[in-house]
Amino acid sequence: MNSKKYLFALAAIVISLGAFAQGIVFEDGTFEETLAKAKTENKMVFMDCYTTWCGPCKVLSKEVFPLKEVGDYFNQHFVSIKIDMEKGEGIELAKKYAVAAFPTLLFMDAEGKVIHTQVGSTDGPGLIDQAKIASDPSRQIGALHERYDNGDRDIKFLSDYVQALASAYNMDKIKEVGAGLIKITPPEKLMNEEAFFILMYSGALEYGSPAYNYLIQNKNTAINTEGVGEENFESVLARCFYDYCVGVAENGSLKSVEDALQATKKDYLLAMHGEIESEVYSTYYMAHKEYDKWFDLRLKSAEELMETNESRGAVILIQAAYEVAVRPEFEEVNVLTPKAIKAVENLMKADIEGVSSGYYCLACLYKKEANKEKALVNINEYLAALKAQEKEEDQRVIKLKEEIEAM
Repeated sequence: MNSKKYLFALAAIVISLGAFAQGIVFEDGTFEETLAKAKTENKMVFMDCYTTWCGPCKVLSKEVFPLKEVGDYFNQHFVSIKIDMEKGEGIELAKKYAVAAFPTLLFMDAEGKVIHTQVGSTDGPGLIDQAKIASDPSRQIGALHERYDNGDRDIKFLSDYVQALASAYNMDKIKEVGAGLIKITPPEKLMNEEAFFILMYSGALEYGSPAYNYLIQNKNTAINTEGVGEENFESVLARCFYDYCVGVAENGSLKSVEDALQATKKDYLLAMHGEIESEVYSTYYMAHKEYDKWFDLRLKSAEELMETNESRGAVILIQAAYEVAVRPEFEEVNVLTPKAIKAVENLMKADIEGVSSGYYCLACLYKKEANKEKALVNINEYLAALKAQEKEEDQRVIKLKEEIEAM
């Protein structure tokens, strides 16, 4: 066989396979170089704002960005770049664009002006849909802001606006939209799918308000309304009850907390009232600096949950113990550290699948106790678990190990 023809044929196959598998092509240059290229090619800019420790960021990079259909759309319409927000120019770009959650996906014009934002992970079709929104001036978040500021209060528009704000993780604006809806809308006009969608996301329904009283008095009508249903109705109430009772817990007496919880149960008993109650009492104990009771309650809740959902209960326990390690309130409350260590050590002996984060938690707790030997053992156990799961160690883990080794 002619060797030259063979090489050409092989190259063609490789190129063909590469094109078939090609996802988003990300630029290797700087942000300014990316903008310049976008101007030259008359395209928009797509910027993936990520960190090395962000799990959902890794999912996007490994499972979504490489998809052929995603690459086909993005490479045609965007010049794309990935930037670590904790390194190099990413530090200043994070400040400039107020990136506070990860992943944040920014869709920009060639001047670097953000025209649409997606916060959080998504799948291939979802990412393409966000790109199409960014390409449609009438659907861009900026256009929706303008419509709202110009006084558009159509309920369908407000529902779409809240959905766009949720994608951008603009929770303050969602609350504003929800509060405005309740202010201008008679309670009976809230009995529809769009209104309940806004109420769920905004948490604007206030306990004891005229709108709240109307919904409670007409709960059967709401539940039987198409597009509302029992699940959505209870979701709105759960958010309302939680916000109200937590507010009482932060500023009131234990008796006032008990009264508030009982009042909500009397109005409408939710299946998740037990979870709400646990969170409310936790808030009370933390706000009133009864830290022992706070931790004991969190531990009890986790152990009870483990009876029905072992892995979820274990995660709750580790989260409580980790708070003991890092929250400033516990800087001088050393009595909680041994309790937290004992709880997590016992948990790790149970050999529950998927709780390797307990080793990281123990490393933090032992570091707080200035126990270098045990802190080092646990951070190494965590690193070994990451390797076994084929996961990369992130900067937080590396930094913690360096701090322990320097003790």
